[in-house]
Amino acid sequence: MKEKPKEYALEYAGFWIRLAAALIDFLLLVASLYVLYCVISQSFFWIFPGTNKVIDTFGDIARGAPVSAGIIWLMASMLLVFLAGCTVYFVVCWATAGQTVGKLSMSIKIIRTDSSSLDLRNAFIRFLGGLLCMATLGIGFILIAFDGRKQGLHDRIADTYVVKLPVKQVVYSQSLAGEGIR
Repeated sequence: MKEKPKEYALEYAGFWIRLAAALIDFLLLVASLYVLYCVISQSFFWIFPGTNKVIDTFGDIARGAPVSAGIIWLMASMLLVFLAGCTVYFVVCWATAGQTVGKLSMSIKIIRTDSSSLDLRNAFIRFLGGLLCMATLGIGFILIAFDGRKQGLHDRIADTYVVKLPVKQVVYSQSLAGEGIR
């Protein structure tokens, strides 16, 4: 007779653990964008200003200096590259593994409500739902804290849950346990 695989009760991941995973992913993406910008600005220095000049310019803008068309173009292009990078990162990670680096480090995973894995289509819908949550100033994410199944607006749109992965326990055989210190 074929042995039935172990089943685990789902434990939904709450707001704080998901926020920690999101912060890890955000820091990873910002660091990647910074490295990419540094490489591009060094390779095409006649088109892109150096990093120090960009930082100084943002400081000047914060102090009330007028914004040039070049800086608007640079900020818009950086935002588009960041959005494209985020889209690829999240959609591919969710569709292939059900988790990003942040979720992996927090031992949580995204699954469909029928316990199946996400495909590219569902992952992209979930990503668009996440953008909608950001457009509502985070209210869609705050729903996670108050929902019984810990679903945010983006989870409801994509029909997903974020669950905690079961803890793997080490089991020693009887022979190893009996040969220890006496």
